[in-house]
Amino acid sequence: MSESLIRRSIEEGWIPENDAERRLARRVPWVVDALEDRVTDPIDRALVGLGLPKPAERSVTDRVRIALAEADGGAVGSAAALAALEDAAAATNQPEWMIPAARLHARVSTEREASARMALSDQSLPYVFPGDVHPLMVDVLACGERILPALHVDWLRKLTTWLAPSLAADCAAMGLWFWPVLDVLDSKKIARELTKRLTRSARPGSRGLVAAYGTRLALDLDPGPHPGDRRIHALALLGNAVN
Repeated sequence: MSESLIRRSIEEGWIPENDAERRLARRVPWVVDALEDRVTDPIDRALVGLGLPKPAERSVTDRVRIALAEADGGAVGSAAALAALEDAAAATNQPEWMIPAARLHARVSTEREASARMALSDQSLPYVFPGDVHPLMVDVLACGERILPALHVDWLRKLTTWLAPSLAADCAAMGLWFWPVLDVLDSKKIARELTKRLTRSARPGSRGLVAAYGTRLALDLDPGPHPGDRRIHALALLGNAVN
């Protein structure tokens, strides 16, 4: 069913509309092949897996997107360059760039991972205004899959409860921030938050991302009727089957 939906979308002229679609499409080789002649923007092509533009003299947002494309393709950047990129992204004060830049840096820097590990060793949680993303949340999303398995189960539950509301910001930004860490968070608390997200109005694609996250937790969540939501969900299912 997922494959037929995407094949039909391709036949109807679909071009990925956001970076979540592009990055999920990349995980399915036949989808990448079908998009070869229709995705024209250099950075969009990079995110789909169709080459890489040079990052020099580009905006912070473009540099983060290019670095994501490189990482999705298996490339390993230099720790110094990615540290500078994280600093530049932090200066924007925009989570949609801060979080992926932090993750890219932590991926290659033991010092960045150690900093997050130290922050998470202090078992106290700050108050966060609804909709805000706290630096400690950035640490979890940057390298949680390497840190959280070592935490005490009670601390992990509390941390997951505190972190879970930021799923709303992730789905609004279509950021895929939670994709790498879903497996190491408390699944019951995340499942509860995902189910809650289904009842909230959001931009097209957000509900599909909620349902896509559900596939990682063996949850059968309805992506709803909007084509953008159904595509995101279908691409996640196809990518899970391939990878």
